[in-house]
Amino acid sequence: MNKSRRNLLKLLAGAPLLLTAGFAGEALMRFTKPSMKAGGIFDPADLPQSATKISFDKALLPVPWTCIPFTYQMKIKVFNPQEEEIRKIPSFLIRLADDEVVAYSRQCPRGKANCLINYNLHPKQRCGCVKENEWCCCTFEVDNPVLMCHCDGSIYDLAREGMVLRGRAPRPPRRYDLRVEGDLISIGLLQCAIA
Repeated sequence: MNKSRRNLLKLLAGAPLLLTAGFAGEALMRFTKPSMKAGGIFDPADLPQSATKISFDKALLPVPWTCIPFTYQMKIKVFNPQEEEIRKIPSFLIRLADDEVVAYSRQCPRGKANCLINYNLHPKQRCGCVKENEWCCCTFEVDNPVLMCHCDGSIYDLAREGMVLRGRAPRPPRRYDLRVEGDLISIGLLQCAIA
């Protein structure tokens, strides 16, 4: 009887420690998986997803350097009553010279909210300097179309995977995963940015 009373007291004394460890463990799990619901340790990760399926026919890209603008709708899990948010991302689908098809987000890699990247089919024919940043689009050497950010003067070479040719951009624009099935090109997820 005395032994069972002692075990009961040990259990009661250890209960707060067990509860503290449980709450700390859940907090740690929420840190590693921030959008996880309480008790949802084994639920799939709440990664961004496409809100709608976007597909294009290859016939819309008849010749190299054809560019089609589109808007990608990305569904993101957030902490609000709807538990999700739809973000509209302006984007380009482009057929390159080697018949490869790529898709880029038009959002500026520097994170400026209202700054969009534009497609320039003839970069050497559109010369002009921006006084604010003192850059001139005629000062770079490239014979193919480019993406240009007129907010900060960044220029991205489409023939070399969006490599930054000039400007203050820390990286190329974000690309989409594409899936080609016959004559249909499907837009997948937006790739993570690597700064």
